[in-house]
Amino acid sequence: MSTRQTNLLRYLLAAIPARVVTGGAAVATILLARSAEMDGKTAGLLVACLTAPHVLGPLYGRWLDSATDPRRIIAGACCLFAISFQVAVSGFEANSLIPTIVALLICGTCSAFMMGGLSTQVVKLVGDDLSEKRKAQSWDTFTYGLGLTLGPFVTALFTELYAIPVSVRIVMSVALFAGVLTLFIPIKRSHDKSTAIQAQSIASVIAMLRQSGPLKRTLLMTSGASFSLAALPVLAVYLSESWMQGAENGAYLVTAYGVGCLCGALILMLRPLRSEALLLLRNVGAVLLVALMLTALCVSFTAGLIAYWWCGVVNAIFFAVTLAARSDYAPKQGAAQIYMWVAAAKISFASLGAFTAGLLVDIALKLPLITSMGTLALSLLLCFALPRQNLSICKPEGVHSSEN
Repeated sequence: MSTRQTNLLRYLLAAIPARVVTGGAAVATILLARSAEMDGKTAGLLVACLTAPHVLGPLYGRWLDSATDPRRIIAGACCLFAISFQVAVSGFEANSLIPTIVALLICGTCSAFMMGGLSTQVVKLVGDDLSEKRKAQSWDTFTYGLGLTLGPFVTALFTELYAIPVSVRIVMSVALFAGVLTLFIPIKRSHDKSTAIQAQSIASVIAMLRQSGPLKRTLLMTSGASFSLAALPVLAVYLSESWMQGAENGAYLVTAYGVGCLCGALILMLRPLRSEALLLLRNVGAVLLVALMLTALCVSFTAGLIAYWWCGVVNAIFFAVTLAARSDYAPKQGAAQIYMWVAAAKISFASLGAFTAGLLVDIALKLPLITSMGTLALSLLLCFALPRQNLSICKPEGVHSSEN
């Protein structure tokens, strides 16, 4: 086994438990809320506490860019996540809302480092070779798909054996192992103590985003796709009922989507992305639009399962493309901040998309999907169909683009 393969294996050993924990956190929170007999609005508020802190991703990225050893920050976040979730469970058991909210907000902050923060380090394991970078990003995509599938499954499995609070405590404690294993990732330090203060300011990173056509397109396409795909889990129960199935069968649609994400990640591992990132962003984005159209046209539960699975496959590939674009077009000294800016936009627009879908589904069943398709189509038009001079301005130093 080569050094690069060994480095990547160490990364996966840390990333998989981290993504399993974050993938199961929302389900765990809902289960705890139900066991505490909280209403749906309160449960939704508590789940939002896990995602809201991601909006501050650019600030977290600056910390990672400035750190002499980012592994310590990420490892500390993993351990703090485990401890804070134990506090949150105690808050549920005591029916004390304020401590629970505070603890979950801390968990949400930590999860930003366990997800996007950890991903900012993966390309440092394989050097500058583009093919090796894409392989590493494909494996990283796999950890997200595995987490989204295994996280809820393991949480549900433990609740069959133990009480809900005990089950959640056990599963969320896995974050401690992720924290310890993170320290063994052989990441090359990007700054020494004398250069740590040279990390880009938030204002300069915003200027980079404004001046770089490729980064603007990456940000816009990521936001549009996240908004569009967020409707799928919201609609699962409603679509299941419209196809003459029980409401509980909506869970199978979401599961099919998760399995599709895993399949997409496996495809990427067997055949890593090789084309230029912007070209892939356009092409895979168009395929994603077609996948949403097929979902809207489904008239049976079986067809819906296939459509949800296909959306998951395409989404996994699209996510890997956005990882490649963030890595390829960001300058080295602001890479973590650029990554976290895009991650913050992804989370924010996914939350907005889910909220919008919930509002529109009461008006017409397919209206959320129509809105999703329109949003993604508009993103594609703005990014790739308008005159090039409206999108690409001069690039900051260190940002590479195929537009030259």
